Amino acid sequence: MLVAPLLGSAASLVLAGGASAQVETVPSLTVTAGGAYSSSPFLQPDSNGNSRSSGAASTQLDVRPSVNFSQGTDSATVSANYNRADYFSRYGSNSGYGVSASGRTEPNARTSLGVSVAFDSQILGGGAGFITPLTPPAALPGTISGSPSVIGGVTQGASPVVDGNAPAFTPVTVTPVNLIGVDGDVGLIGLRQRRNLLSAEANGSYRTDPRSTWNGGLNISRSSYPGVASTSPFVNNFNSYGGSLGYSRALTEISTVGFQVAASYVDYDNGFASQIYTPRATYSTSLSERLNLSLAAGAAISRQTGTQAGVTQDGRRRVTVSVNGSLCRTGERSNGCVTVSRTPTVTGFGGVRTQTDIGASFSYRFNPDLSGALSANYSRVGAVQGEVLFPVPAQDIIFTDASLQRRLGRRLSAVGSVSYRRGGGGIVGNNINDVTGRLGLSFSIGRFQ
Repeated sequence: MLVAPLLGSAASLVLAGGASAQVETVPSLTVTAGGAYSSSPFLQPDSNGNSRSSGAASTQLDVRPSVNFSQGTDSATVSANYNRADYFSRYGSNSGYGVSASGRTEPNARTSLGVSVAFDSQILGGGAGFITPLTPPAALPGTISGSPSVIGGVTQGASPVVDGNAPAFTPVTVTPVNLIGVDGDVGLIGLRQRRNLLSAEANGSYRTDPRSTWNGGLNISRSSYPGVASTSPFVNNFNSYGGSLGYSRALTEISTVGFQVAASYVDYDNGFASQIYTPRATYSTSLSERLNLSLAAGAAISRQTGTQAGVTQDGRRRVTVSVNGSLCRTGERSNGCVTVSRTPTVTGFGGVRTQTDIGASFSYRFNPDLSGALSANYSRVGAVQGEVLFPVPAQDIIFTDASLQRRLGRRLSAVGSVSYRRGGGGIVGNNINDVTGRLGLSFSIGRFQ
């Protein structure tokens, strides 16, 4: 299996050049356990196409270890996650797991290089354990991060994260939205389908002068769906390959402008293939000391080719609008963001779909021991474009969540959340609703304590 060697290579690559210097190692572990009740844990319809007639209670376990390595301007992180839900009736058990490694190095004052590899296995739409969005990872204010965020058990595309300890403003780079769909598959929610995702990415940036920066990256991934013959014969495994090139220039101390060009190629096991190209203009600015705006807008050009089971793609180019934006505010006790995106994605159904997302998130620290968060997200994926073996209509997903975290000691916290999800259209058909409540205890050691 290639996952372990790839993870080890990513973690050691950026630190290999400075073996004589001291490497600082910081391990951490968070374990959360408790119980939950869900009215429809997988947004799965019954035989009549309606929501499951009764919900189920479950035990919940979430384990997240990580190790961070740093050496001067070089850093690397290796992390893993495991979540499991055991239902007292109807649904049996559900587990998800993943492991990832990433590293970044700065060979000189102008150059930054990064690499990451990851493996993830989850039931799409099946929940992802006790994930508390109360302490977001560090990032520049207003930055659109390339890392996916988990919303209601559905891994979404790039989302902004805010760090209240960051400087008032740093020129923001809007990284390309994931155009190959590896963070999507919203259209498969309701099928209780597992997806295994193996991905790798390399990226870098070079500052040619104090105002100008070039950036680019390459990525590759493999998405596979175990047991598709028993769940949906229309789901197909696929490989994806992509790259991007961008340029940004600082107009003033608080504003940057630039462009991005991204391309991806998706090769399905069933004989179909998709190509997606997205040229976009970018802009970011600081509206105030605490309020930052990032925008990217342009076109998405897609094309589908190949033949499978007597169905031949027309090869016609289709052009749609592609946008991505965030408005984020940081405060001493609160962080908040509003995001909007419209991008082409590909899923296991074997074609390009346009996905529109509108989201908002807010967190607030009431006192040193009590924090809360609210989030909401709406996703709509359009019908599959081109010739298809099986027509897949548009699908909508709504998710809202309210969370509280109470610190009980140096390492122990009580966590609780209430969420509402609604899915409709697509393969599922009728609107399916789910209300889930979780309550548990979280134990942390290392840098999170």
